[in-house]
Amino acid sequence: MLRIRTLSLGAMALALSAAPVLAADLTYEPAPAPLAPAAQAFSWTGPYVGALVGYGWSSSDANSRYAFGSVNGDGFKGGLYAGYNFDLGNQWVIGAEIDANLDDVSGSNAIGGVRQKWDGTARARVGYAFDRYLAYGTGGAALSGAKASVDGAGSDDKTHMGWTVGAGVEAQVWNNVTARVEYQYASYGKEHYDIGAPGGTDIDFNTNTIRAGVGVKF
Repeated sequence: MLRIRTLSLGAMALALSAAPVLAADLTYEPAPAPLAPAAQAFSWTGPYVGALVGYGWSSSDANSRYAFGSVNGDGFKGGLYAGYNFDLGNQWVIGAEIDANLDDVSGSNAIGGVRQKWDGTARARVGYAFDRYLAYGTGGAALSGAKASVDGAGSDDKTHMGWTVGAGVEAQVWNNVTARVEYQYASYGKEHYDIGAPGGTDIDFNTNTIRAGVGVKF
């Protein structure tokens, strides 16, 4: 009987000595760190405005042998653009954009030449987004003002209407500021200029333009 009592007291003492250790384990076990909130995906939806600068190359043709024939030109461009994007939520982005530019793209030979003075476009845009990066194609209507001259036979100004297509890449660079690089080809229809021989001449021209822009998205 004494032996059983001794064993019982020993078991109780062992249990009491282990209790603080168990309590410490239960009390001081660190809680798991909370999960960080997921970063919100960038949306391209909304209006925007911006400014751009570029360099263009032109090719002009006059259909009268009394005019300058064909000449190539080049020069700088600069202007403003504005538009609206719709982010479809599946990486595809669609939108519309307009721009207006002042140009100094000119070419001439010994007989005369053509200078592109301004241009503007109204275009659709379709792009594929990689979060804050957008690769896009664009196309639509184009207008341009040009001045043609023949040495010793005067000059004339006309407005041409044509079409344009292009492609570019755009990225969010800081908060709501975006930057882009873009290529555009524009083909302008023929217009009749009162220069050269009696009856004048028809002139058409096209341009290739590389331009860069910085915009603000609202």
